[in-house]
Amino acid sequence: MKNFDTILVAFAALAFAAGVAAHPGEVEVAKVSAAARGVAEDLTFALLDANSSYTAADPGDRGLRLGELIKAARDRHDALAALINSDPEEVLKVALPASVRASFPGEAAPFLEQDAQEDGTLEVYHVDSVHRADNHYLYVLNTMKGKLSLNFAGKQPAFLTGAKVRVTGLKIDNALALNSGSSVTTLAAAPLPNTLGAQKTLTMLVNFTDEQTQPYSVADAQAIMFTTTSDYDYEASYQQTWLTGDVAGWFTIPVSSTTCDYSSIGTYANQAASKAGFNLSNYTHYVYVFPANACSWWGLGTVGGNPSQAWIHSQWGFTLPVVGHEMGHNFGLYHSHSLDCGNVEVADSGCSASEYGDIFDIMGSSNTTPHFNAFQKERLGWLNAGVSPPLTTITSGSGTYTIAPMEMGRNTTSRALKIAKTTSCTSTQQQWYYVESRQAQGYDAFLSGYTNVLSGVLVHEGTDGDPNSGYLLDMTPATDSWYDAALDAGSTFTDTATGLTIMPTSVTSSGTIVSVTAPATSCTHAAPAIALTPTGTQYTSAGATASYTVSVTNNDGCGCAASTFDVSAVVPAGWGATNPRTASITPGATGTTSLSITSASSATAAFYTVPSTAANSAAPAFAATASGTIAIISSLVDSVTTDKSSYTRPTKGNQTVNAMITTSVTSGGGPLSGASVSVQVTDPRGSTTTLSGTTNSGGTVTFSYSIKMKAVTGNYTVNSRATLGSMSATKSTGFSVQ
Repeated sequence: MKNFDTILVAFAALAFAAGVAAHPGEVEVAKVSAAARGVAEDLTFALLDANSSYTAADPGDRGLRLGELIKAARDRHDALAALINSDPEEVLKVALPASVRASFPGEAAPFLEQDAQEDGTLEVYHVDSVHRADNHYLYVLNTMKGKLSLNFAGKQPAFLTGAKVRVTGLKIDNALALNSGSSVTTLAAAPLPNTLGAQKTLTMLVNFTDEQTQPYSVADAQAIMFTTTSDYDYEASYQQTWLTGDVAGWFTIPVSSTTCDYSSIGTYANQAASKAGFNLSNYTHYVYVFPANACSWWGLGTVGGNPSQAWIHSQWGFTLPVVGHEMGHNFGLYHSHSLDCGNVEVADSGCSASEYGDIFDIMGSSNTTPHFNAFQKERLGWLNAGVSPPLTTITSGSGTYTIAPMEMGRNTTSRALKIAKTTSCTSTQQQWYYVESRQAQGYDAFLSGYTNVLSGVLVHEGTDGDPNSGYLLDMTPATDSWYDAALDAGSTFTDTATGLTIMPTSVTSSGTIVSVTAPATSCTHAAPAIALTPTGTQYTSAGATASYTVSVTNNDGCGCAASTFDVSAVVPAGWGATNPRTASITPGATGTTSLSITSASSATAAFYTVPSTAANSAAPAFAATASGTIAIISSLVDSVTTDKSSYTRPTKGNQTVNAMITTSVTSGGGPLSGASVSVQVTDPRGSTTTLSGTTNSGGTVTFSYSIKMKAVTGNYTVNSRATLGSMSATKSTGFSVQ
C-alpha cells in the first residue's frame, strides 16, 4: 500500500512552489510541474489499493481498512482540488469512472469526484497579466445553487458573458473539469453587446483598508475615461461609439491589499457607489480602478456582459492602452493574435500562434494605441453594418479593388477586402483573409516609422462563428520581425492550397489598389477533426483490451470528393492496436469507426497516453490527433465464499450434496471479467480436487463441489487463486461436512 502521508507532503510542497491559489476569488493560476501531476497519479493508485484492501478485508479488520481508505480518499481529493484550476487535463486523466466509484463504501463518497451536468449563465473573464505567460481566461457558471468555476482541458470555448449553457464535466467541490468546449451546450446565446452610440460607464475609484492611497484624482479619471478613451473609440468606430458617464469615489472598501479578490472588489465598489447615490442600473459598463495590491495583472475584464465589468490595477497604469484593451473585452472581443508558419506566410499545420501577437491592434501586444483590425471592427459592427464603412467580400473570380486606409473617417469607401480562404461545407467554419491598409493617421500616428506597413497591406485570417480566430499573418516570413508583416506593393501572396493570389499594386495615404485572383471552387483538403469516446481514462489490467469509438469530421472544402480516413494509434512496445479505416465521409460530415488497444501482459501499473491519428487516405498529410488514456492496475483481489458453512453428507449412495463455491475478483475496487480462477478443495485427509473457470462480466465465477455419502467428515479447506496476465491473488475459506 502507498504511503499516503509521504505522497501528500510531496504534493503540498510542489503545489506551494507553483503558487496554487488558495482563495476562490483569486485569479493567479498555478504552473503545476510534471512532478505534481505524477503525485496525483500516485495518490490515485494508492486510493485504488486502499479500496482493494478494504474489499478483501475480513470483517474484523474492516474498521481499520475503512479508516485508511477514508484518509486516502481525502488526501487525493485535496490534491485534485488544488490541481483542477491549473491542470484540469490531469484531473480528468486520473478521474475514476462511475463504475469504479460505485465500488467504494458510502463513507468514501464525499471525497470522490462526481459526474455533473449543470445549467446556468456563463461569465467569461480575461486576465491580462504583467507577465504575459500568466494571461488566461476565467469561466464561471452562475447556477441556481451558486457559482462554479469551469476549467477546460482542451480548447476553450469562445463564448460571451451572459450565455445560458449546459455543461457536462467532473465536479470537485465548486469547480468542474471539462474536456473541451464540446462539453458546453448553448441553451440561449448571450445578447450581443451594444457597441454603438453612447456607452454609459460608471468608473469607481476604490482603495483598501490597509492601502488608502489615491493615485489619481476624480478629474484625472474623468479625463482618462471620458476624453482620452472616448475619443479613441469615437475615431476607431468611425464616429459611431463614445463613452459617457460618471466617476465615483474614492471609496475605502473592506478588502485587504494583500489579497487579489476581484469579485469582492467589484461587489464592495458597487455597494459603495450605490450608497453614495449612483443608480447602477443607469450604466452598461462598470470600471473599477484601485491602487497597488496583490494582483499581478494590469487589467481584467468580462468578455461581453450587461453590465460589463473591468478591473484596472493602477499600479501598472490607468492609461488608454489598458482601459481601451479591457473595454475591448467588454465590447465582446477576444485577443488579436498572430500566426507564425516559419518560412511561409500561412500553412495548415506546423504554425505557432501568439496570443497577443498582432502588434498593430489594441487587442494585441502594444504599448501604443492602434486601431482594431478589420476582423475585430466587423465583429463590433463598426464595419460592414448600418452606416458603417463597408467591406468588400470576394468569394470567387478575379478583379482589382480599391480600399481606403482603416483610419479614414466615415464614408462609403470600402475599408478592407474579405476574401474566402476556403469554401467550407460548414458555414460556421468558413475562413477568410482580411486585407487592410494602415496609415500614420490619428491614433495610428505611431506607424510613421514603419515603412513596410505604410507601403503595403496587412493580411489577417478569421473564421466565421469564432470570435477568437483573428490572426495577423507575416507576409515577409524571411525576416524575424513582425514590424514588417505587411505585403509590399508589387509583391504577390499566393495561397498554395487554393491558388488564390493577392497583390497590392498601389498604396498611398488616400487609397490602396489590390489585385485579387480567386480561382473557381476546387478541392481544398484540410485537417480533419478527431474525437475519442470514452473521453476519460479507461482503467484495465495488463493484457486486457480497451475499446474506443473514433469520430472523424471531414473538413475538406466542398469541392472535394468524399474520403476515407485511416486511424492509427501509437502504443508502447508490446501493445497492439487495430488501426481501422473509416467508411467514406463527405466534406462537412462526420463518421465513426472502432479502435481497440490491447496492452502487453507485462505492462506495469501506470497511466499510458495513447495518441490516435486520423489521416485522409487520399491526402495523408492532412491529419489530426487525439489522445486517450489507459490506466493499468497491477493488483487483483480474490474473495471466495461458500453458500453454507456446513453440509450434511447424503445417507444414500445415489445422492449428492453440492457445495456452491463463488469466487469474486476485483481490480481497483471494480469487478474484473476474464480472470482465470483455480479453486482447490482439500478434505481432512489431504486429498484435493481442482476446479477451474473464468470470471463473468460481474467479476464472479461459481463452482459446484460434490459431496457424496462416502465423503470424509470434518473441516475442508478452499483455496482460490485468480490470475490475469502478470497479476494474481489468492484467498481461502472453508466449510465442514457432518
